[in-house]
Amino acid sequence: MTVKLASLKADLTREEKGDWIEFPDWPGVEFNVSSLHLPAYRTQRELLMQRLGRKYKKKPVPPNVMLVELGKLYHEHLLHGWRGLDVAYDAATAAEIMTNPEYRNVISAVEWCAAAVSEVEVEYDEEEAGNSEQPSEAA
Repeated sequence: MTVKLASLKADLTREEKGDWIEFPDWPGVEFNVSSLHLPAYRTQRELLMQRLGRKYKKKPVPPNVMLVELGKLYHEHLLHGWRGLDVAYDAATAAEIMTNPEYRNVISAVEWCAAAVSEVEVEYDEEEAGNSEQPSEAA
């Protein structure tokens, strides 16, 4: 069995524009997110890591600082909406939630969904590829 190479291709349009992804731990809750592979997000994340590295030198970045900084980036670049929560999505509310460590579960859910939007359905070819015969043994 072999993997079909075409099935491994990323859907760059979907990753950029975003899509609704259900968060499996909270039935009925979905986030409209772009991919963690989005170039603008990746560039800003790299700049953030450089800035935090300079600020904290060789010390680890405090977890709540990292959480808030990543939450800002998710809000700015990846999160486009949610449904299934008792509070309607709007940009101002999302900014408050995504930068509040008390909402770390929401921030983590957005991150999970942003990773999931770029997953692919791997397809397999049931036929064996050519030249797959066993080598003959020398006598």
